[in-house]
Amino acid sequence: MMKNVQKRWLMLLFMMVPCLSYAQQMDSQVTGSVTSLDGEELAGVTIAIQETGSEKKAFSMTDEKGLFKIDNLQQGKSYSLLFSFVGFESQVLKDFQIKQKDNNSIAIRMAEAANALDQLVVIGYGSQQKRFVTGSVAKISNEKLSTYSGSNFAQQLSGKAAGIVVNDANGQPGSNPQIVIRGIGTLTAGRNPLIVVDGFPLTEGTSLNYINPNDIENLEVLKDPASAAIYGSRAANGVILITTKKSKSEKVNVALDVYTGFQQKADKVEYVDAYDAATYLTEARDWGYVSKNPANRSVSDDRATRIAKGASLRELPLNYLAPYLAKEQGLVNTNWMDEIFRTAPMSNYNVAVSGSSANTSYYTSFNHFSQEGILINNNLKRYSATLKLDSDISKRATIGISLNPSYTTQKFINTNGGFDEPIGMVTAMYPFFKPYNEDGSLAISEQIVANGPEDGALVENPVAAAKLIKNNRSFFRMFGNAFVSYEIASGLKYKFVLGGDFAQSNFDFYNPSNLGAYRTPAPKPASASETNASLNNILVEHTLNYSKKIGQHDFSVLAGYSFQRENSKSTLVTGTNIADDNVDNIAGASAFTVEPSRERWVQVSYLSRIQYIFNERYIASATYRTDGSSRFGVNNKWGKFPSVTAGWIWSKEGFFPQQSLITFGKARATWGVSGNNQIGPYGSLALISGGNAANNYLFGSTLAPGFSAAATPNPNLSWETNTSYNLGLDVQLLNKIDLTAEYYNATTSDLLLDVPIPQQSGFNTSLQNIGKIRNTGLEISASAGGINLGKIGWSIDGNISFNKNKVLALAPGQTQIIAGSNSNIITKVGESVAELYGYQVTGIFKTQEQLGTIPKLPGTLLGDYMVKDENGDGVIDSRDWISMGTYLPKFTYGISNAFTFRNFQLSLSIAGVEGRKVMESNFASREESGEGFAMPTKYYFENRYHPEHNPDGFLGQPNYGNFSAARRSVRASDRFIYDADFIRLRDAQLSYNLPEALIKKASIAAARVYVSGNNLLTLTKFRGYNPEATTPSVLTSGQSTSNYPIARTFLIGFNLTF
Repeated sequence: MMKNVQKRWLMLLFMMVPCLSYAQQMDSQVTGSVTSLDGEELAGVTIAIQETGSEKKAFSMTDEKGLFKIDNLQQGKSYSLLFSFVGFESQVLKDFQIKQKDNNSIAIRMAEAANALDQLVVIGYGSQQKRFVTGSVAKISNEKLSTYSGSNFAQQLSGKAAGIVVNDANGQPGSNPQIVIRGIGTLTAGRNPLIVVDGFPLTEGTSLNYINPNDIENLEVLKDPASAAIYGSRAANGVILITTKKSKSEKVNVALDVYTGFQQKADKVEYVDAYDAATYLTEARDWGYVSKNPANRSVSDDRATRIAKGASLRELPLNYLAPYLAKEQGLVNTNWMDEIFRTAPMSNYNVAVSGSSANTSYYTSFNHFSQEGILINNNLKRYSATLKLDSDISKRATIGISLNPSYTTQKFINTNGGFDEPIGMVTAMYPFFKPYNEDGSLAISEQIVANGPEDGALVENPVAAAKLIKNNRSFFRMFGNAFVSYEIASGLKYKFVLGGDFAQSNFDFYNPSNLGAYRTPAPKPASASETNASLNNILVEHTLNYSKKIGQHDFSVLAGYSFQRENSKSTLVTGTNIADDNVDNIAGASAFTVEPSRERWVQVSYLSRIQYIFNERYIASATYRTDGSSRFGVNNKWGKFPSVTAGWIWSKEGFFPQQSLITFGKARATWGVSGNNQIGPYGSLALISGGNAANNYLFGSTLAPGFSAAATPNPNLSWETNTSYNLGLDVQLLNKIDLTAEYYNATTSDLLLDVPIPQQSGFNTSLQNIGKIRNTGLEISASAGGINLGKIGWSIDGNISFNKNKVLALAPGQTQIIAGSNSNIITKVGESVAELYGYQVTGIFKTQEQLGTIPKLPGTLLGDYMVKDENGDGVIDSRDWISMGTYLPKFTYGISNAFTFRNFQLSLSIAGVEGRKVMESNFASREESGEGFAMPTKYYFENRYHPEHNPDGFLGQPNYGNFSAARRSVRASDRFIYDADFIRLRDAQLSYNLPEALIKKASIAAARVYVSGNNLLTLTKFRGYNPEATTPSVLTSGQSTSNYPIARTFLIGFNLTF
């Protein structure tokens, strides 16, 4: 904001500047206004006018209201107008043609042109100019975040900064993306980064949907332990600092942001239609029958003959397929993907009011966000508000408050890939059946009944499951803090913070009796459950901060105390014996099981930091924090987390040429220690369990309830410790191109692992600190702004990150941890976390001679897979597995571009991943297994082997009768471990700023309209729903089970500022 005094001086200066004029007679004028992007009138803007093709210039300047007038311009001629003002980016309006009289009005909006090095970067308990930052901190502004629209701000981070990987593994509204900062450094403890909102640290793993993305001003990511050590035992997975918006103007500003649009499924998974499905299922049953005894069995054998020759139910023909095999027209041909997925609306309404007086500033917002899921009967609705108030109650004292209440409702649908949820059901739901009866009612259990005699796929109607199973959830949450800041003496400030996080949730589940289950037609027993949970988290902090500059010495000292306590409780009530589906909740049950739970943890911390700068070129800092936590053993309650950093701005040295291409250069190095405390609150204690029949005992003649030991104590249990060093180089070219390169080496030791122990102890495992993981990496970032391509302005940001993960040690004598549905996701010492292992498929067994001479898996028949005997011992088993890779990418990258042309702006952002592997478990066991049970994809159907119809096919021949170990074993192979590299057009937005002449009569300071899209295009070889899909567990990373697909989104919106 330009102060009034400054405005007057600039006007006085203007009056002293002589104006040049053209010699010839002019007869028109140009008028207009100049404002900032937020609508503030800019006084004193210099305007240089130059006739096209001439070297002569004239000058003008805006008045106190930001208005200008230029007289004596010749009609019909073209002029270039250059608008320049200190602190703002210059703008050029080229080839502006003068019209008759006064029909030449221009509205110019100028963007602040602060050097990126002068930006303040939040570093935890303070801020620092970017040029003096020595740690690894990524700053992401609201402008970069706002081009992606969604319920969760974490989705906006993808591709926006080096070293940050966002895995959008689940597209269900309200789901949390996985945020990974500089690789995986844990195995069984939590891996979530710490989220700090306006100084309040949220519980790790908490839902991020409570944070309104519209309220975020800036976001900083502390990537290395030296930067994050100020948060001690909670910082090993990185720290994300969120700063919400506050007032920027003395006058009242009202901002209205609205968008609405629709979403569609973004993947290309397609199943065959009913006619191809009939061919496939018939082939699978025929070959299953023949392949076991080709000499005595024939495809032409009828049902009775097959039964006589010992055929199983799965080798008998499905009689209802005859019309389809005969290609009769007009038969039922249901596309179940179209039935359960839909085009879904999404909308967002946000209004913010801000302003300030001489001593008080305020910001408040109200938001309503609504997102229907692309899966039917699935949605999220959020109502949220924000209040920020700061007031200088005296020259030395300031008080403030920040509150963030929200209420969210969700129609949730389980999407684990199983046969009890819609997406899993679709994999085995045949297109010969309809979702609805002729009267419009839901068709119930038709496929289960029809397939029962031949033991086909016995799954329920997925549309009925989506509509009849109720899984409603509601959440209320309010978090925030209040503070008092007092300047004790010059440079010495005390700050007291009292924060709180309060949450309540309700989960209401009902599965009716009139809906069948896997292998069970309706009616079945209904079930209901209800969960009520609450949480309260209290934070108390006292900090002292002293800053002083003496000559060339600039230093600051921070000391503080922090106390945080969280209490949570929940009650799960499960009901059975429900007589009537009309009472579709727990109240309809007559038998109940109650499972209460209560937890509590406390953390006490002492923190300190000293920062020193000499002559604005030599920088050093040190941090020390000690945490005491109730989570850990009595012998290790306290942890110590130090860090040191150093930096050298070599571009300010006398030997460095000042007129160089390089306008800024800094080298920096850091070393630090941080911790990971993400385990249950009672992980170090001996626990007992009760409430089940196994613990009951006879007391005399009476059966009495008993308790048994549930976990072993470990008084030495402590934090996982991440020790890291970081080397960085920052360079700025021509004051507008910023380059950064960083190398890091981070080792996590004392992993929190469940270690196998002797069974004589009565337990199988014990939670201990043991094991070690190392992550090394290189990150490169570049950004440039203020680039003019003729009449087009251009800015660009890009980054690329390389990471190498290695397990250095597990428990003594332990060399690997085996996980995954096929036991082929293995974490080995000397390799990366969660390597995907499997066979190398070399072909298809097509002849009896091949079966007799080539090593094969047990039970292999003609049409089954041929795999490589990797160790050459003549036996095919898991010792022939090789590593196919891992879910952890070798490198990731992102590029963001912004183009401006007059009042138009186009923003494009891409994100990419290279070197990732994903095993699509459902494809391996269903859609592309050839096992003849589930529905095949078009890809499988077109590439399946058949000795007559497709002899060149490379996917296994359909065989429903051979549900053998051989076919199942090949689920762990390169046939189903896919390349999951991708490049995705993450977001695109085209906007237009309305001219002032159109909006000023409505008292609108600024107006902008836009169209945008998210996930518009994904280039990938991955054939599943989503190349980012994975499980939540580190040890099974890379296993996908037909996760909820992500959506492609199209939106139209507007922003108004009053």
